[in-house]
Amino acid sequence: MNERRFSLPILAALAAACLLLATGILMARYEDRLYADQQVKNINEQAHILAASVAGAVAFDDLRAAQEYVNALKVNPELLVAGVYNGRDRRIAGFSRGGRAIPARPGITASGHGHIDVAVPVTQNGARLGAVFLSAAAEPAQRRIARYIGLVLLVTMGALVIAVLAFSQSALSRRADQLSRVNLRLQAEMGERARTEEALRQAHKMEAVGQLSGGIAHDFNNLIMIAKGNLRLLRKRLDPAAGQQFQYVAATEEALDRAAHLTQRILAFSRRQPLMPEPVRLSGLVSDIGALLRHSVGETVELETRLDAQWWTRCDINQMENVILNLAINARDAMPDGGRLTIATRDLRLNDAPAGLAEFSPGDYVALSLRDTGVGMSEEVRSRAVDPFFTTKPLGKGTGLGLSMTFGFVRQSGGYLVIESAPGKGSEITIYMPRTEEPA
Repeated sequence: MNERRFSLPILAALAAACLLLATGILMARYEDRLYADQQVKNINEQAHILAASVAGAVAFDDLRAAQEYVNALKVNPELLVAGVYNGRDRRIAGFSRGGRAIPARPGITASGHGHIDVAVPVTQNGARLGAVFLSAAAEPAQRRIARYIGLVLLVTMGALVIAVLAFSQSALSRRADQLSRVNLRLQAEMGERARTEEALRQAHKMEAVGQLSGGIAHDFNNLIMIAKGNLRLLRKRLDPAAGQQFQYVAATEEALDRAAHLTQRILAFSRRQPLMPEPVRLSGLVSDIGALLRHSVGETVELETRLDAQWWTRCDINQMENVILNLAINARDAMPDGGRLTIATRDLRLNDAPAGLAEFSPGDYVALSLRDTGVGMSEEVRSRAVDPFFTTKPLGKGTGLGLSMTFGFVRQSGGYLVIESAPGKGSEITIYMPRTEEPA
């Protein structure tokens, strides 16, 4: 009878240990699958972005331009191989690292253990011009080590449970409580690590997209300047009596001006626009444009301001005014039936990064937030809100560059941008600008 009573805790402990081990293995496999799927998705997105970017370079066999676009992808440390191929499947640009070789042809090789291969055609107007090839690490060594450590911790906890149950049922209760707290802490750490990894992947993607779009905008702007110069020469040589010809030239110049404005917004996203920063109080800046804001949001939107910030920050005042106005107009569009827009400023001393930011420098910040009571955004839309050319507005109603320009300007000014939103609960966009000393 004593042996039976003694064996019951042992059997229960063995069952609990087996369950923990199986759970750990399933969790590890599930995390591996999620990470692999996300990695394949990220590499496919980068491959399609590169294919769209190098279409012109491949069409004109511009090896230098193609190599510049490929080099922009080096900011992603997980990319091992990148290659661009022309219509004859001849490699015209690429790079490799980590001992991997660039394939001579763009066909997808079998994705082996430790790497993922993706090949995407380069097309233009439905015609195939060539292809791009990307190969990336499937799993960083740090993550693999962390997963193994987590599995070892689970097995260790199972062994502790066996030992506790073997000696004392009362001690088991105390140990179980301790293990419960450890599990909660581990789950919180795993969740925080997953959020940090996702934020870092998003930062790497935005950096790569920013470099690609910035390079395109810079080259495109040079072409616009050449075209505008030739139009000026043509205008001088036209017969003043040829009024219709002057109209054609004026219409072309107007279109080029719009294209130049578009390139400036792209340069703002890629953080390459020229700025003239100077000390400013955000509370005073919002007050100065209060009348313009009320006129812009319309009569159906109630505008409320809570300007509590007293610290100074440093930014381009004209650009910041444009940012606030654009965000207010976006909030108005999110409230077609009216609502409330609250603009607030406050002084903050932040030791930890706000939610959604992976790279953050602790210190004193002036926070500017705009909160609306509109339709809100889904998590998918919120995660892509600052991507260039991404918009949920109907065709012709938006370019998809408003938030991306705001993001680029804020980061170029040393600040941070956070978007919080949920469907049916409105949105809140907060800009954190670093505090600067009060000017003399």
